[in-house]
Amino acid sequence: MAAANKLTFKTAIIGFISILLIVYIIYQAYMIIYDPVGTETAYEYTYTDTIDTEVFVARSESYVVNRQKGTIVSAVENGSRVSKGEEVAHIFAETDAADTYLKLREVDEQIERYSRLAAQSDNYVFNVRDLERYIDEEAIGLVKLVSERDFTSLDENVNELRNRIVTKQISTGSKLDFEAKLASLKSQRESLEQLSTKHRNVIASESGYYISGADGYENVVDCAEIKNITPDEVKAVFEAKPSPVPEGAIGRIVTEFNWYFLFVVDAKQAAGLSVGKEITVNLPYSSVNSVKAKVYSINENRETGEMAIIIACNLMNPDVASLRHETAEIVIASHTGLKIPSSALRVNDDGEKGVYVLSGNIAKFRKVNIVYSEDDFVLSRTEEGQDGYVRLYDNIITEGKDLYDGKIVK
Repeated sequence: MAAANKLTFKTAIIGFISILLIVYIIYQAYMIIYDPVGTETAYEYTYTDTIDTEVFVARSESYVVNRQKGTIVSAVENGSRVSKGEEVAHIFAETDAADTYLKLREVDEQIERYSRLAAQSDNYVFNVRDLERYIDEEAIGLVKLVSERDFTSLDENVNELRNRIVTKQISTGSKLDFEAKLASLKSQRESLEQLSTKHRNVIASESGYYISGADGYENVVDCAEIKNITPDEVKAVFEAKPSPVPEGAIGRIVTEFNWYFLFVVDAKQAAGLSVGKEITVNLPYSSVNSVKAKVYSINENRETGEMAIIIACNLMNPDVASLRHETAEIVIASHTGLKIPSSALRVNDDGEKGVYVLSGNIAKFRKVNIVYSEDDFVLSRTEEGQDGYVRLYDNIITEGKDLYDGKIVK
């Protein structure tokens, strides 16, 4: 009985080992016959190194003060360059006079517009297809302005779209009576001229950029000493309350060409910044959207490791003039190239780094020109005219074994 059990046990062991051998042989045959590869298409990708932070906008500003009573109408657009002695605002003792003045200004703008259109109707040679493309671009631009809340530029773009449409009407033979419209506007102007627009002027006491209104933060930062501002001082700026503005202050003059963004970051975040470096400041909740600027100064608190960053900018327009305390994205660097998984990188027999791509059913080696790398991917950029490098839409082999140039992949 014991001998029979022993024989049965040996038979079972032999059977089990035989099954394992058969499975192993089948697996090896499968791996020889079937050589799977995984691929990933090479697409262009842009990686940006950014800092998300709160910024304070500091300018060298002096108040424009008016002691006269009445309705105030700006004579220049916010952010406009003005000279010392130039009119920056008008003061109207009577509201009706201010209304008449504004209507006159609007009529003058309309007369100028229709005069230009009338000149086009007399002498024009237009490409209708180009006009249609311009109209489409202007319409898309309007949608973009609304989505970005850039209402300052909206009126100008609406007028430009109207002008394009009218120009197309002219070019397709439509008869538009501009002379009648101009005559009506000029008649309206003559009537308005009979009414009072009596006013007094507010004069700029110095040259610079004019901004109407005041917010009480004009003197929070001394721009003459801003280069040496410390992290603690910048944090105090963010905590500061607005100061009372002088009685009669109707605006301010930005007296210096440059103005500044201030913010505080830790040393690790500031690693990519250096004095003189040109960067982009995105302002997602502002109509400004983004501005180009330059790092002006970096001051460290060695005890805390915090850095006070001062960025200088010289752009000025109505939207920029409204900036003060903003949410910002500081774009330190931007890298663009073909995105390649790090796992796909290989080195060929010549010591060249690259990847294998699938061309039909053949593996081909393509070199890479790495311009940026992360743990899981690299960016490769190929200059025009360079051959043998990975190209846009190549099928990069990410999984495969025993790859070589010219290998037939089944």
